[in-house]
Amino acid sequence: MTSTLAPPEDLPGVTRRHRPSDFYHERTNFQFIKHTRRWAILSGTLLALSVVLMFTRGLQFGIDFEGGTSWQVRMAKGHSAKVAEVRDVLRPLGFSDAKVSILSGANGQSVNVQEHLVSDPTETIRTALARYGHVSENAVQFGTAQTGGGGAFTFAAKKGVTISKAGVERLLRTTELRNATVKVSGRTVTITTKTLPISPTEKVSRALAKYAHASANDVSISSVGPTWGNEVSHKAEQALVYFFLLLAVYLSVRFEAKMAAAAIIAVIHDIIFTVGVYALFQFSVTPATITAFLTILGFSLYDTVVVFDKVRENQRVLTATGRSTYGEMVNKSLNQVLMRSVSTTFVALMPVLSLLFVGAGVFGATSLEDFALALAAGLFIGSYSSIFVAAPLLAWWKGREPQYRALAERRRRATASAPSGRAAVTQVRNDVEDAGPVARREPVGVPGPPAVGRTIQPRPRQQRGRKRR
Repeated sequence: MTSTLAPPEDLPGVTRRHRPSDFYHERTNFQFIKHTRRWAILSGTLLALSVVLMFTRGLQFGIDFEGGTSWQVRMAKGHSAKVAEVRDVLRPLGFSDAKVSILSGANGQSVNVQEHLVSDPTETIRTALARYGHVSENAVQFGTAQTGGGGAFTFAAKKGVTISKAGVERLLRTTELRNATVKVSGRTVTITTKTLPISPTEKVSRALAKYAHASANDVSISSVGPTWGNEVSHKAEQALVYFFLLLAVYLSVRFEAKMAAAAIIAVIHDIIFTVGVYALFQFSVTPATITAFLTILGFSLYDTVVVFDKVRENQRVLTATGRSTYGEMVNKSLNQVLMRSVSTTFVALMPVLSLLFVGAGVFGATSLEDFALALAAGLFIGSYSSIFVAAPLLAWWKGREPQYRALAERRRRATASAPSGRAAVTQVRNDVEDAGPVARREPVGVPGPPAVGRTIQPRPRQQRGRKRR
């Protein structure tokens, strides 16, 4: 026998306590859409702070974008490296802000140092001479001597420019070039030196080799120019634009234009928030970060598509029955996929956190740190945006359509004429009391008269026939 009286916790407007089994069986009833204003204020605040951080603190781009030099040397056997000690070695050379990382492997530890564009004294001298002669830097020729380690600078000054030996000597005193011989012949100037200034790159190489108990030849040096970094940035921007175009086309075909717009806004929300996190903590932006950004967008899109697919499924029922508003239908859809979204995010975060804490923190694989940081921040905000940004935005937008506004108005009138909240609970409880002990769910085996609101289900025909025989 089943009761026709609805339990009080199933009434609209009544708070219902959730049990762990409700999450597993998708029986939750959290009011996501009801508090849309709260989520809008929270998201707006986060976006505003992210924009402020981007303009105030800015992003810390790696040498792959701005150009720079990287040194790497393996520690000798029996010696270990520490970041603080490496910084103490670099500080007298003027590289206290260099990025230092210790890489651990089967063959021991390696020290990796990265610094933005390092000024070469030879290039500095060439620039100073070009300005003095009013010519381009390419017009100043430089050649190293075959023996002795010296070299010579030669250039022809622009017509009409006064050139003097004393003037060139005064200019050289402002540079690191010492004991140079200056020769002026008309507009042609030749500067010869037996020793060239040691470049900062070479100074760092010697210091790191001494710290690692290795030779200077064991230090590997790689340089990246700013031109290559600009090309990488341009390619990343193109990839982002292509992604949004493909996303808009796919969602418009798969769902509808408003769902596509809501999903794109949620993805932009994720990008701005993640960039704000990088600006706040000054994480280094590398090509691995760009790869992680695209991965984040894919995950955020996946979670949003799962929600919208359930919304589209329930939208057909709403159109056929009209028993709820569009916002209530979206809220029901969110509760139905809530456990799926949480489980997917948790499973995706496990390997990312392993990369971040175990790989980078314990084993020293810092090359994966930038990638893992971007993924961890993006996975959190991607799950948030699919539930608290994309779905509420869609419910607000679609709810303004004439058919759903009319449906909401009918629901409002029907609700206004019916008891709700505590009054509804009180009425149901009174009906249960009047119905008798059976309706109050007495223990099995306790006899009682048939109660109001109870339906006695007839036995199958075969059992009734056996009873008569």
